[in-house]
Order: sequence, then C-alpha cells, then structure tokens
Amino acid sequence: MEDPIIWIIIIAFYAPLHFMLPVLFLFIVGDETETIRKQMIRSAVIDAAISMVVAFSLAILLVNYAHVALAMVVLILFMLTPFIRIIKNRRAMQSGRQ
Repeated sequence: MEDPIIWIIIIAFYAPLHFMLPVLFLFIVGDETETIRKQMIRSAVIDAAISMVVAFSLAILLVNYAHVALAMVVLILFMLTPFIRIIKNRRAMQSGRQ
C-alpha cells in the first residue's frame, strides 16, 4: 500500500461518505431553523475535514508499520467523529430551550 494511486482511490471512496453522512443526517433529522441548520452543517463539514486529515495521517502511519487492519478500523471510527459534535450541539440547544 505504498503506491500513491491506492491512497487516492481510498480517499476518493472515503471522502464522500465522510462528508455526506453528517450533512445528510442534519438534513433528515432535527427541527432547527434554517440558519441554525446551516451553521450546524458548516461545523459538521469542518469537523469532517479535520477528522479526515487526522484519520488518514494515522492510517498512513499505521500502514507503514504493517498494521493495515488497524488502519482500516481507524478510518471507520473516524467517520463517527463529526456526529459527536452534532449530538453535543443538539443537546446544548435542547437544554437551552427548556
């Protein structure tokens, strides 16, 4: 997996899922106003970008140490990180309403 073409293919399939799942979740679930939803989407995209950079940095490092399976687990787990902030923001908004 030292070939850059392989990593480009992995990123090409990973990035749409990593970015679109949180955005789709925000579109489908929730009763926020349009401006709050746009702010949450912007935050989710920023979180997804940061977590994707960190995930691929760790994955490449792990692959260099011959831990390919662990690298794939890291990539999958980091797909969940944008949802942490979404849930945290939703809870804060709900407690603010009450």
